[in-house]
Amino acid sequence: MQFITKSIFFCCLILCGSTLFAQKSLTTVGIQYKPIFPIDFLGTGPLINEFNDVQFKNQLTSGFSFGLLIRHQFSELISLEGGINYVRRKYSLTITDGDFQGESEFRIIGYEIPLNAMIFARVSEKIYANVSLGPACDMFASSVLTYDEYFTHVSSRKQIFNPAVNGNAGFEYRTEKNGTIYLGFSYHRPFSYIFVDKARYTFRGKDVGAVSFLEGSYLTVDLRYYFHEEKKKGK
Repeated sequence: MQFITKSIFFCCLILCGSTLFAQKSLTTVGIQYKPIFPIDFLGTGPLINEFNDVQFKNQLTSGFSFGLLIRHQFSELISLEGGINYVRRKYSLTITDGDFQGESEFRIIGYEIPLNAMIFARVSEKIYANVSLGPACDMFASSVLTYDEYFTHVSSRKQIFNPAVNGNAGFEYRTEKNGTIYLGFSYHRPFSYIFVDKARYTFRGKDVGAVSFLEGSYLTVDLRYYFHEEKKKGK
């Protein structure tokens, strides 16, 4: 909860400060596509359990996020951005028992509503660097069931709505008439696990189970395009 409080405070601080010196305001709509990459040191590495010489390995392998963005620009250097994203995480479950190894895949589908305060630094006439931070809400519609002749597997959501935090850094190229192109990186981290993963291996006379907690964190490369809008003078 401390992270949520700090993120909200950060957003409010940016909003309050921007009203003191913003001369032009601009609201733009954009779209984005973000491929997901698992990184071990960011908490997205494999989860391994071993019982009775049977190993269960569960890991995030890939995924993507796609969605709509709405940005309100208080000045050239300060903005607030929200939107809604469709997020698909792809996992693999590998069960190893001696010389036997079985692998299956499953997907977790969710939606993400972020709210980020953004600060920019002008690098050249049309290129701006930025960092952003803010809270987000993850939503999951259902649990997941997979099975085969040697195992059964259920991933159960913890709850429908899960609080999270977003961090971002990148560069954007602002044109006069053709919109804005953005390239950057984002890190998304829920404040607790999002799914409970239960797998049971019933093969070779064994009946062994394992439980894992899927954190749901991920790193993305951000590709965005903001449509052109005419600037309006603020009060």
